[in-house]
Order: sequence, then C-alpha cells, then structure tokens
Amino acid sequence: MSKKLNNSINKSSNSAVSSQSNTLFKYFSKSPAPLEKKKTPKSSSEQQEGQEQHRKENVGNNRNVNEYKRKYEDNFQIEESDEEVVTVSKKRRRFILSDSDGEEENIVKPYNKNQSREDDNSKSESPNKKNSLPASDDEDSGKESSPPDNGKHKNQKVDKILVGVSFMEKLQHLQSMKEDENFSIKRESTAGELVQSNLDEPVIWPHQKLEFLQPDKIKDKSGRRPDHPDYDCSTLYVPQKFLDSLSPGVHQWWILKSDNYDCVLFFKVGKFYELYHMDADVGVKELGFTYMRGEFAHSGFPEVSFDKMSSILVEKGFKVARVEQTETPEMMIERCKRIKPTKFDKVVRREICQILNLGTQVFGNQCQVTAHYQPNYMLAIVETHCSQQGDLSRYGICFLDTSIGDCYLGEFEDDRNCSRLHTLISHYTPVLVLFEKLNLSNKTQDILRTVLSGVKRECWPANGALKCTAERTLKELAENYYNQGDDNWPLVLRSMQAESDHLGLTPHPNSKLSLKAMGLCLAYMKKCKIVEKVLPMTRYHLYQPPDAATIEDLNKAKPRNRIHLKRSHMVLDASTLLNLRIIGEEYSLQSTLDHCCTKFGKRLLHHWLCAPSCITEVIRERQEAITNFLEKPTLLQDARALMAPLPDFERHLAQIHHFGSKIVQDTHPDGRAILFEEKFFVGILKGFETLLKVPTLYAECGSTLLKRLSQHTEGGGIFPDMKEQLDFFKQAFDHKKATESGVVAPEAGIDEEYDAIEFKIAKINKDLQEYLIRQEKYFGCRLSYFGNDKKRFQIEIPESHARKAGSEYLLESQRKGSKAVRRFSTQETRDLLKQMISAEDERNGVLNDLTRRIFEKFSQQYSLWQKCVDCVAQLDVLTSLAEYARQQVTICVPIIEECAADQPFMEIESGFHPCIAVDSYIPNGLILGTDDTPPLSILTGPNMGGKSTLMRQVGLLAVMSQIGAHVPAQSCRMTLVDRIFTRLGAQDDILSGQSTFLVELNETSLILMHATRNSLVLLDELGRGTATYDGTAIAAAVVNFLADRQCRTLFSTHYHNLIDFFHDDKRITLGHMACMVENDDSDDPTKETVTFLYKYTSGACPKSYGFNAAKLAGMPGAIIKRAYTLSKQVETIALKHKMSAAIVAAAAAPAADEDDDGSLTPKQYANLKNLIKQFLQCRIAK
Repeated sequence: MSKKLNNSINKSSNSAVSSQSNTLFKYFSKSPAPLEKKKTPKSSSEQQEGQEQHRKENVGNNRNVNEYKRKYEDNFQIEESDEEVVTVSKKRRRFILSDSDGEEENIVKPYNKNQSREDDNSKSESPNKKNSLPASDDEDSGKESSPPDNGKHKNQKVDKILVGVSFMEKLQHLQSMKEDENFSIKRESTAGELVQSNLDEPVIWPHQKLEFLQPDKIKDKSGRRPDHPDYDCSTLYVPQKFLDSLSPGVHQWWILKSDNYDCVLFFKVGKFYELYHMDADVGVKELGFTYMRGEFAHSGFPEVSFDKMSSILVEKGFKVARVEQTETPEMMIERCKRIKPTKFDKVVRREICQILNLGTQVFGNQCQVTAHYQPNYMLAIVETHCSQQGDLSRYGICFLDTSIGDCYLGEFEDDRNCSRLHTLISHYTPVLVLFEKLNLSNKTQDILRTVLSGVKRECWPANGALKCTAERTLKELAENYYNQGDDNWPLVLRSMQAESDHLGLTPHPNSKLSLKAMGLCLAYMKKCKIVEKVLPMTRYHLYQPPDAATIEDLNKAKPRNRIHLKRSHMVLDASTLLNLRIIGEEYSLQSTLDHCCTKFGKRLLHHWLCAPSCITEVIRERQEAITNFLEKPTLLQDARALMAPLPDFERHLAQIHHFGSKIVQDTHPDGRAILFEEKFFVGILKGFETLLKVPTLYAECGSTLLKRLSQHTEGGGIFPDMKEQLDFFKQAFDHKKATESGVVAPEAGIDEEYDAIEFKIAKINKDLQEYLIRQEKYFGCRLSYFGNDKKRFQIEIPESHARKAGSEYLLESQRKGSKAVRRFSTQETRDLLKQMISAEDERNGVLNDLTRRIFEKFSQQYSLWQKCVDCVAQLDVLTSLAEYARQQVTICVPIIEECAADQPFMEIESGFHPCIAVDSYIPNGLILGTDDTPPLSILTGPNMGGKSTLMRQVGLLAVMSQIGAHVPAQSCRMTLVDRIFTRLGAQDDILSGQSTFLVELNETSLILMHATRNSLVLLDELGRGTATYDGTAIAAAVVNFLADRQCRTLFSTHYHNLIDFFHDDKRITLGHMACMVENDDSDDPTKETVTFLYKYTSGACPKSYGFNAAKLAGMPGAIIKRAYTLSKQVETIALKHKMSAAIVAAAAAPAADEDDDGSLTPKQYANLKNLIKQFLQCRIAK
C-alpha cells in the first residue's frame, strides 16, 4: 500500500509545485523571518541620523505597505478547490545528511525532479552556521563564490533574504506589524545594519514572543498553572482565538502540540519529518540541524533518518512523538466530499502513531532493532503502608520490556531499609518509572531520587478519569484483550483474580496493588500508542523477591530450624551486586564471562548471574556441557560460528508481531500511516534456516544438557523442528525480489485471493492478445500495443496501413518520420484497459495486506520460534562460559555438594580473582567450615595487603560455581550458598541523610536478620565512623552472633582488640594477609619497609602498618614521625591501663586454700611484683 500511496503523493506533488495552492506549504515557504535583534542603544544624534536615512530609503514605499500586507494575508486563504498535496516550495532549505552518515543516497526528493543532488547539497547549511542567512536561490547550485568587498557583500546579503518582495517592503511590513503584534524591530535600523546584526546575534523567533508560552503565563490544557497540585506538564493551553487565526496545517500542528507539550513532534510532510517552533530549536541544538527559510523556526530531515534522529533525542532524555500522514491527498478529497468541511478539514489527516522514550521502545516500521542488548524496563510502583507496622511498606510492582513483551507482576512487603525494592531495581534496572501522584512515601521517593537519579520518572493522576485501580485494569483486559472466557486469560493474570468471580473482574486481595501497577503501565502505553502492539504478545511472569521464601519461613521458624532452608536460586541483593561488581559494562564479572554471540544470549547470561542456581543437578549439567565443549574445540568453534551472524530474534519476533497484527492494522494509526516497506523478514527466515543445522552439529556430543537443547523430540531433546514451517515461507514468496524491492509477492497456490486476481489479469492479457491478432488480420500487418499507465493498449499501426481505420478507431497519438505510425484506441481496448486498471488496483490492495497476513501467519507459530530462541540462548551462554574457560591458564570444575545437616564448608586452593589478569595476581587458598577449620575467619593484615580483594574473590568464585561455570583455581569444593551478604567499602548516602556509619549498620542489620547457616557473609572493617571503643564493641558483638549462626564468614578488621576477645574461641579462626617487614624495630617509621605478599596465612597480624601506607601516599616524613610518636604514647597509655587492671585483679586474687588467712601465696606475690615492675617500666614517649 505504501508504494501506491507514495506514487500518488509524487504525482500530486508535481502538479502542485506550479499551482502553489496548498495552504500548509504556503505557510511553510513564506519569506525568511524578520530577525529581531538586541541592539546596543544609540545616542540621540545617532538615532536622528538613522531615522533620517531610514526615511530617505523608504520614499514611495509607505503606500505599498498595506497593499503588501493584504496580499500577504491573502496567501493564507483556502478556496473550495484547494487540496493539500505532499510537496514543498522549491526555495525551502532542509537538513541533508553528510556523506559520513551513509544515508544521503537514500534521500527521496519527489518535489522537483529536475533538481540535482548537487543543488540540494548546495542548499544545505552547516550546523556551525545556524544563524547565518540562507544563500540566494538564484546562485548556481553546487558553486561557492569568493567573499566580495564589504559594500558588495552587504548588498548580496540583503538579496538573500528577499523572496518575492523588496527588502524595504519587507521592512515596512515589519514596522506596520509592530503596532499590532508587538514586533520590536528598531525603526532607526538601516538595511545594512539589520543584515549585519543577523550575522552576529541570535534570532528571536515568533514562538518565543507568544504570550501563552511565557513562563509567567503558561498553563496546561485545563488552564492550571504549574503551581497547581493537578498541573499537567504534558499539555499546553493554546488560546482558541490564536488557533482560529492559523492556516489548516499550522492549526493541525498546534492541536497536536497542545496535547503533547512534553514531546518533540516529528511532523510528517511527504517524505520528510518537520520540526516547528520550539521543536525546531531542539533539532538545531541537539541534532545539529539548521533553520530553514521562513518566518518561524523550522527544521527537518528525510523520513529514512527517523530512527537515527529519534534515537539521539531519546538517549538524551527527550520524548519523541511520531506524527504520520494517515491519508493521501486523494483520500482527503473524498473525505471532504462526504462532509460539510471547514477550512481546517481541508488538510491531510495526521495522527500520532507512537510516542517514544527509553521505556516505550517498540521496534517497527520506523524504529529499527538497536545494537544494545540490555532490556529497557518500564517500572510501575504502587505503595501502601502495612496495617500492623506503620513504618513498613507494601509494594505492588509491574515492570515490562516493551521491545520483547516480557511483563513481571508482583506484590510484597518490605523491611525498613526497603532491601527488596533495592534488589528489584538492581536486578531489573528500569529506564522509566511510573507512579501515582502523591502515592509514594518520602522514603520510596528518596530511593528513586538517589538510586535511580538518572532515570526518567513520570507521575500519573490519582483522581478523575485517568485514575488506575485493580478493578479498572481487569475490566479493560477483559473487554479488549481476554474476552473469550477463562481459558483465554494468561495463567499469571488468572491467579490474581478472585476465585469466586468467573468473569475475572474482581482482583484477589493479595494482588490489588500489582494489578493497579499494571494499570499504570497499560494507561501509559495507551497514551504512547503502543498498547495494541505490546499486549497481544506479552508473556506474563510472577515476580517474587529472591529472598521471599527465606524471610517468610524465617519469621515462622524457630532459631534452631533456620539452618536447612532450601532455595532454587542464590539471592544476590543490590549491595552484593554492587560491591562484588557482578553485573555492569566494564570490569565486572558479567563483562569478563560475556563471550556470547547473540543479543538474547547476553540477556540470559545477565539473568544467570543475578540468580545463580541452587539446584545441584542443574549446576552439574552445565559443568558437563562446558567440559564437553572444552574436550571438542572444533564443536565449540563451529557452534560459535553458527550463532555469530544471528539477529536479535527476540526483538525481531516482536517486530514481526506488530506488522502482522490485525488489531494494529484496524485500530492503530500505524495501520493507516504511509510508511516505507521493511525488508528484514527475509533475514529472519534465513537466521532460522541456519538453526536447522543445530541437531546435526550437536549429534555426537555426550552432554545430557547439550543433547536436550539441540535435538528434536524424537532424539530426546526439546529443540523444535521448524523445517515444515520454514519451507512454507520459503515457497510463499520470492525472497530475492523481497530483499531487493521490499515487495512480498506470493508464489502460485499460496494465497487464493491473490491467485484469483492474477488469473483475472492473465485472462485480460489473453483477451488483449487475441484482439490484437484479429486486428493484425484486418490490417494485414504486424501490430503492437503502445503506452503506459492509463494510456496503455493503443494499437500502433504503420502509416501505410492506417487508412483502413474506420470511425470506430479513435486517434490517440502518432509518430512522424520514416517509420511513421498512428496509434488508435477502440471501444474494446478501452474496456479491457478499464478492466485491467480495476484488476491491478484490486491486486495492489491484496499485496498491501499480504505482508501483514504473512507476518500474521508467522506470528501464529510464536511459541515455536520462541522455544527455538530459548534453546539457542542457553547454548550461547554455555559456549560463552566454555570460551572463558578455554582462555584461562588455571581452571577447574568446582565440586558442589548438597547442603546436609553437617557444617557447610568452602575449600579453595590457589584461586584467582576472575576479573584480574592472572599474570598480576597472587593466587590464594581458603578453607572455611571443615572439621579442622571453623566457618568464621577474622582477617587482619596491613593496609593495602589484599583483604578486600580476597573477600571479593571468594564471593565471585561462589557465584561462578553456582551458574555452572568452571572457576580459575587449582581446586574448589563447596556446599551450596543460598545467599551472599557483603559489607564492603565505606561511603555515606548524603541524599538520604545517612552517614557512613549508619549505612554500614543498615547493611549489617540486613545480614543479621536474614543470614542462614548456608549463607556466605563478607564483612569488611565494620565499626569505622564512630568512637574506637564503640566500633570495637559493635564488631565484637556481630562476630559473636555470626559465630553462633555458623555461616561461612570472612570478617576483616583493623581492631586488634578483637583478636584478644576471640583468640581462644573454637568457633573462630584467625587469618591475615602476609607481608615482609624490614627495619620493624626502628624508631624512625620512614625507614620501615613493608613488602606485601598478598597471601592468606593462618594467625593474626600484630599491626596494620598504617605508617607504611602514609609513606606510600607521599605524606611528609616529619608528619609520619610525629604520628609514630603519638602512636607510641597511645599504645603506652593503653598498656598501662591494661596492666593496672591486671595488678588489681592479682592483688584481689583469692587464697590458695580455705585455711589461709587471706594473704597472697609466694607465687601470687611474685606475679604481682612482676606486674608492678612492668608497670613502672612503661614510659610515655615524648
């Protein structure tokens, strides 16, 4: 259909160039804007001289001002015969992509067929010359002249802004407008002064002077000012009087803008998208466009560049509204015939087809699939307070990736730190957050403002017709999407409905908030014109916080029963993901392991890392598959080569669904829009055809998991057999023709309606040939048909035989010369031509819908294609992990043992940090929780000795082990970890008003509440940020609690008093990061040399060697020495206090036996005497 419409557009455009009857484009092609400038005030004498010169130059022109103004306004009147066509003035200027963009050759220029590409390029202006005046249209295209002299240069610049009238007439017109429209061009300005000002100062466009756009006057569409609580920033109040004064095309633009004031309108005009007024300012500033010629701000670009331009703005945080022409000029004329049109009806209909931002990406006609694989989640949050505990919140959430249709719904109660909400945001980081106005608590708003500081947030009205409720959500779904009974409802949504309501209109009490959150997503997608595209293909998932079962069971279980809780996945909360750098673009575990060949494989790897498995069978199957790849490097190489060229199937399947949707075709503006054809479908089919080789490729593999993912059902696998379906689409149309031209024409026998029309056309051609044979017999010579389009089937007869043509032959055309011929039509040829045109129109109508119907047929097998994609995604992740293992020098298969009743353990021998290069890393081993080693280790050592790195290494190796990967170590043996807790690093949260110490205690509190015996706890220097004794006491209490819980723990500290507390505790082991110290006994700390060995060693470290760190930091030696002296003083005072307590205890020692009179025994006396001697020897350094 688009090809037919474009042809009609071109024809209408050519006819309208000369007539210039189109009101919209008369407005667009008016003379350049009179540029209002801020000028330096002149003295009185200078003003008088300027006014005198001005009067001299305007002699004889004053009489013509009113006449010009009337003629100028008459151009805006539309007559009954006027019809808008897709054309532009020859003198327009528009943005042309540079050669580097690679798209210039695709620019369609239908409006002036004789205009060369060089002419277009000569008229495009550099973005660096935004305020320069446009070049004269009389200049030769593609040529540039050298700069003239100053006086001549001014005259040429004056000529460049004159279009149809003299400059003085234009200036007089502007002066007359000053009284009516507050235009403030200074009357004393001469022509030369005005032009010179144009070159140096910014333009003041008309929209910048509109009163209703001024900050102190602006209102929303309902007339509310920004300080009103219900102010809607997405709409704009535009006075009706102003709207009535506009031409139809401009009126159409302002109507759309008033409803979408927060969007940049890409306004379709023919084959270009135009930006007007304030939107043009955005185009010039953000996209590098230049202003086009006209009296108002105006810029634009070809439609083939929509994806590029919209992506730039969307990435910068703008919302882009795509406005398409949804009828041709011919359609407009027919529409106007059926109604009593006003002047505003006589314009081609345009509608917003989509509003784009990062959270509403739907890839389709104009939005191509991006190279980024990360999902763009739109998150809706609804909050209420728990009735029993007012300081706790209950959340209903719905997050949705509109590009592939994955929707997650859930409802949960959170703790005082909102840890579950933090974890949700970390696992599924949104790009857009929706919430109801005045619904969220201050605590939740602080989280959104801090954790998601760069994410766009939009609030939805809490009252009125737009209010969202769970009941309204179910009602809309039932009426528009799932109206065929219970069986048509997705299982997740059915579980959220009350069991007693068979109509599905009553929400379950525990799902009201989640359904309300879904209602927010539906309402927003409806506003963005994508709900019809997204909802029919949506796959619903029930979201539960990773720790949901653990917390609920912990709250019910007695303390002694809290050690054997099982989970299907390891819990990694927001703090752990951040502290261990598990996910992210650079230097993270994800970037280290990511060797995936496909976009959907990369997304699955992200999911595996956020939720490692806690099922031993799953882990061992993955390990076996990776080992199989390593044993067969050819298989690994071939598998990766097979997957490397595959497109992003998940997003393309969604794209095909949009094209094939009957709902979109019938109800969505895109179904009526005039757009380019797409050619990507053949590439998708070729991609799936490539995957037909998968069963053969993996036929000889020994891995159970690889066989299941690669073989068909008869081979014991789940990989779908797609050959029959692909053969159908392979034979359905000419793939080569579809790739080259974008026209999908079915082969015979595929489409009955198309076959019937082709039969009809063939019969007409046969009739034409039979008639031509009869005519040849009559004229006695060879004849042929001549002509094209509506002038086809003229019988071409040589001049020598044309005399036999009787009155029934109508002469249409002739050719003179040696081969003179005459061309006739007859009633038969005219009837056959009429039949042919009718049949071709009918065929075009079928072809217009054929692509949609082919896509629809393809989408009917959506589950088949998606199952294939799921299998290939898992294969891709397994090959990625195998490729990582292949590149490592040291690698092993971790031994995972079931969590039994005995003590959970972890044994690592010569392990490496997976994200640090092996040649620069010292391997470390660690044993926790075996028969000989307690599960908790207090880790000491010098500053910068590698304590935090060792802790991160242990955490990352545990994650890798439970996703099934091989790990960089000599050996690794462990029981399953149900959750990793981390308290690493030191930072405050100034935006939330939390100090460093409070942040640490919040994270520690989470550990103490939720840690089980199967957890892994990594605590780094707990207690800093407060007094030493307070910090030491808190750290000691936490260590004692974790020792009782018997979870695997690494607790690093510089509080050496903790060693005194626990050095004899059998529940705890002591370890440190080894170092070698030279000149340790020197009184000059600057001579002390510490060499870090970065090896974990049993026992405690006596000092932290902070002065060495000060020396490495470049602190002055005098300061270090003074600090050393003060340190000795503090140590001596502390020692004397400690010995004083020992003396008192020794003096109060009980008698050795009951008959004693209470005096000390000789041994006790000697001990007391020795303590007093040591006390007296303590000297405080000065």
